[in-house]
This record gives sequence, C-alpha cells and structure tokens, in this order.
Amino acid sequence: MSLSDAFIDENGKRVVRLFEEILSDLPAGVAVLEARRALDGSGTIVSLTPSCKTAATFTAHTDDRLNLIDIGMGYTTFELPWEGGLPNDASFDLLLERAKEMCLAVVAGRCEHRFGFLGIRGTIRVDETKTYRVTDYFHLRLNPKVVRYAPYNPAQSE
Repeated sequence: MSLSDAFIDENGKRVVRLFEEILSDLPAGVAVLEARRALDGSGTIVSLTPSCKTAATFTAHTDDRLNLIDIGMGYTTFELPWEGGLPNDASFDLLLERAKEMCLAVVAGRCEHRFGFLGIRGTIRVDETKTYRVTDYFHLRLNPKVVRYAPYNPAQSE
C-alpha cells in the first residue's frame, strides 16, 4: 500500500484491514490492493484492482467526518447506508459487513453494468435473494449494452 497508517483515520484503517483480509483469501497475483488519501484530504480510498481485465475494480471511500462508505464498482457508485438497504443510522460495523458482502460478490464475478440510452445501471448480486442496484443517469449512449464481469480468480466458476 502507498499510505502510512499515520494518515488514515480509524474507519479508513478498518476498511484497509477488510480489503487485506479479502485479498489474503485470493490466490497470489489475482488482484492488487492500494490505499490512499482522497485528493481533498477528506478521507481514505481503498481499491482492489483485478489482474483479469474482464473483472471489475472494487473501491471503497470513507470520509473522516461522516459515517458512510461509498462503494465503487466499475462505472457506478453505491452509497452506504442508503443504496445498501441499510437504515440512515446504521453503525460503521454494519456498513463494513455490507461492503464485505458486496466486495466478495464482485470478486466472484456476480456483477454487471447495463449501459442504456440515458444511464448506467450497476448490479451486484450477493446471492439468490440479495441484489443491489444503482443507476447513474445522464451518461448518453447510442448503443445500449450489458457488460458482465468475470471473477478475479480465473479458475473460479459460477
């Protein structure tokens, strides 16, 4: 990682530890972990970048002043607690649990983007009963398409 623990707040450190735990369960070389301060210095950004070019990058951003986590999956952003189906007053522990299950689903390749005429819809399927979706509007596209992402570990099959 490119960031000293001295510059990360406690919530940022917890997100880094979560990503380290997830990375440690993967085969060597399938992903790279990076942590850094946000450009404006307001929080921590942690990214898991797959070596497989057809897999989606997974990113978490914490803000030093707020109890929230922004989850980035490819082209879309899920704001926790709201777009994770959690109450507004959800604890940071609960936000971390939701971020973990979403990250594990992306690592397993259970995610996609639908590029429509006016927007992009990101979908993360945690299991048969739990799916998270977010739509970012005003991304104009003449030719709609669906991109389904591969797992981080090429040997893993769904």
